[in-house]
Amino acid sequence: RTITCASIAGNFLIYAHSNGRLQYYSLVDGTEVNEFKHETGIRRCFPNQEGTRLIIVDASGLSWLYNPVNDDCIAVQGFPASSDRVLWDTVDPSVFAASDQSNFHAFIYTQVEVGGSGVRHLGSVNLGKDSGIGAELCVEVAPTPLSHGQVGVLLVDGTVVCQQPNGVLSQHRLKTHEMLNALGPGPMESLDRQKACFMQALVLNRFPLCFKMGLVLKLTELWMALGRRCLECLDIAWAKRAYRQASSPGMVLYLERLQAVEDRQLLSGHVAGLLGHFAKAREYFLQSCCPDAALDMDCDFLHWDQALILAQSLAPQRLPMIFLKNAAALEGRGEHQQALNQYEQAMHNCKPSKQAECKAGIARTSLRLGDLSRGMQVATELKDPGVCRDCARLLEKMKQYGEAAQLYEEAGAFDKAATLYIQQSNFEQAAPLMSKISTPKVHLQFAKAKETRGAYREALVAYERARELDSVVRLCLEQLNEPQKAFQLVREKELASGAEMIANYCRKQGNIAGAVEFLLLAKKDEEAFALAERTDQMETFEQGLHGRGTVEQHMAIAKYYEQRSLLANAAKHYALCEEYNMALRLYLKVGEKEIDNAIEVVGKARNDALTHTLIDYLMGESDNVTKDPNYVYRLHKALGNYMQAANTALIIAKQEQEIGNYKNAHTLLFRTYQDLKNQKLALPQELWLRLMVLHSYVIVKRLVKTGDHATAAVMLLRVAKNIQQFPEHIVPILTSVVIECQRAKMANEAYQYACQLMRPEHRPKISEQYKKKIENIVRKPATEEMRSPENSSPCIFCNFQFSETQLDCPECKNVSPFCIATGMRMVREDWSYCPACLFPCKRSAMLGVLQTSESCPMCDGQLNAAELPLVADPTTIIAECKSLFQNKEDSYRPGEAH
Repeated sequence: RTITCASIAGNFLIYAHSNGRLQYYSLVDGTEVNEFKHETGIRRCFPNQEGTRLIIVDASGLSWLYNPVNDDCIAVQGFPASSDRVLWDTVDPSVFAASDQSNFHAFIYTQVEVGGSGVRHLGSVNLGKDSGIGAELCVEVAPTPLSHGQVGVLLVDGTVVCQQPNGVLSQHRLKTHEMLNALGPGPMESLDRQKACFMQALVLNRFPLCFKMGLVLKLTELWMALGRRCLECLDIAWAKRAYRQASSPGMVLYLERLQAVEDRQLLSGHVAGLLGHFAKAREYFLQSCCPDAALDMDCDFLHWDQALILAQSLAPQRLPMIFLKNAAALEGRGEHQQALNQYEQAMHNCKPSKQAECKAGIARTSLRLGDLSRGMQVATELKDPGVCRDCARLLEKMKQYGEAAQLYEEAGAFDKAATLYIQQSNFEQAAPLMSKISTPKVHLQFAKAKETRGAYREALVAYERARELDSVVRLCLEQLNEPQKAFQLVREKELASGAEMIANYCRKQGNIAGAVEFLLLAKKDEEAFALAERTDQMETFEQGLHGRGTVEQHMAIAKYYEQRSLLANAAKHYALCEEYNMALRLYLKVGEKEIDNAIEVVGKARNDALTHTLIDYLMGESDNVTKDPNYVYRLHKALGNYMQAANTALIIAKQEQEIGNYKNAHTLLFRTYQDLKNQKLALPQELWLRLMVLHSYVIVKRLVKTGDHATAAVMLLRVAKNIQQFPEHIVPILTSVVIECQRAKMANEAYQYACQLMRPEHRPKISEQYKKKIENIVRKPATEEMRSPENSSPCIFCNFQFSETQLDCPECKNVSPFCIATGMRMVREDWSYCPACLFPCKRSAMLGVLQTSESCPMCDGQLNAAELPLVADPTTIIAECKSLFQNKEDSYRPGEAH
């Protein structure tokens, strides 16, 4: 062997042999301190200043970087073959430059990176495609030109000091460092120049400088690139800071967990996985202190074959789970025999929670391999509906319908089971399932199958469940002789096709009315009309329309009735097709019994000519017979002439009062009052006064029944002042006045009306029961005032205090509504109303009345105490009452509303 090269670096003599042996000899200790055996002979070596790094050029022309500290020997790609000099940077010991005759080539040595160490040929830098965790650096070799005759003697922070032939020294900046200085780019530099400076600093692993520049540039892509490069160099702390600036919380949280990892190979495996180098990651995991991580990665990537190999040596306890997962993967790929074997192996030492999954796999694969008995037995024993359903689907695809139906039934999928049973004509098995099925399609299949075999009753039930109602109708008519059931079904559901079947059935049976009815339901209107006309069943046709007939249909019906002199019926249908003139003419021809219908026609028509025709008829212009005034009243209401209707109602009410029908008069006036109120029309004075007086008379019996004789006496006095409105019962009313005033200790009023009864025209009509008592009152008049002072209450409009029996206020001239329970004036504090007629009442007084009667005194509607509301603020209601009396033509005079 021969020494091919030698150098003194620091305290060491470094020399190499032709056989590839490299030796370090300590000049201080005088002994060899390190020896390295290279694969081939070494021709040249270029150590750094301390001898801690060494470039080797071997006999094959390849270049290597040797680190005597850890015996790393790394290939240097792109090292110039003709290089005769290597300069090591005195500021950054990881950077060196090799020179040939014309260029300097810069390199950087990274001692710590993913998987170990590495050397990179430097040049111009760009960002590649972003893989999600940052873009990879793309370096394009860019050597720095060397002028002729110059020789590099020193490299200081990217600046090469060269000696010219005349001995003069010059400086040249490497292209890889030309943008850099100690403080980075100035703030006035362009954005592109600042980014180029960031790239050069990043490829030189100067992370603090990159972070400083990143804070100025604020570009997410640069932060992500910095984070990726820090990961490549296993610098987790700087990577975490970069990703935090890039707003990537997921990466930050993941790196928090990695920061505690001390094993370099384990950390390299995690980072390689992040970078997408999964084969390398698995290799690093296996070389680390935690080789189980490689097994976890194989499981995560579903590489079950590799996972099985690793688990046998690293984690035997995980074999059952891996067998199970591998079996599922094999089953998915169609390798059923291998999958079955794996499922069976997974059963050994498997957790109880996973045994069901193993058995499910055994059941499926056994079925696929043709072992139906074993597959069905295992699936049934599991009693898992999901497994049974999956196995049933497999059997169905294999056309093993009977076995599939059994498993569907076991899984609770009764509709599928029944479908397959029916398909196999296995009705005995299908029948018990039908009550558990709601799917119409299955019931329909069952029904058709039963019908073809003559089981009509069972078919009928199945058709009903399938909601195939036309078939239900057909069976009822043709096979079961139950026409009434079919009739009812078609009437309820309005089935057109079913109705046609029934119509044909009815014709055959001679049931013409039924045929007409069901032809209409079948939408065969013309055929139904022709049949009804031919057989005089028009009434049935008319009823079958259910009020939904067309104009043409009603016109045809009207002409039919008119031809047969059924004028009222014809008029009805002329009105329905808006032939009001003809309808009115026919109604009037019929006579008085159809006047109500004639009024309705005129009300709908709103035609002056028709109105005058009807009025002339009612006034007797056509037949010299005056009709009941109630008809005029109804006519005005039908026409919407509510004020004229009110005037007519007053006339009718007077007539009713004159003959003693006070209840009828009260009801008519109350109804008219409600009509005017609903139309927001002013209330005529006379109508309101008559209603008030009549109501005062009507409630006397209720008041006497409750024992309130004082209020009853006041109401009777109000009636007595208007006694001319009660000509038929003057004496009985005055007698009641005398009796109630006597009971209420109102002696003066009793004496006054007793004297009036003693007049010759009244005395003979006094009841013998009370005559002697009344005569005694007249003979012994009261000597002093015995009547209690009248109660007063505030006006609901102006709060002026005056007698509660008086309705019109002396101060503000407004008329207050009266209480329907007592007839007294309403007060704000005790306001209520009847929910049916909305008439106001004092709540306390109405509660007393309801103890003896459960009806409203005004409208006679049913009423109980629980339904009676208490109005806390009746302001709105009072305003509505006030508007009723604001009539410019009829103003109330004080004193008339007592």
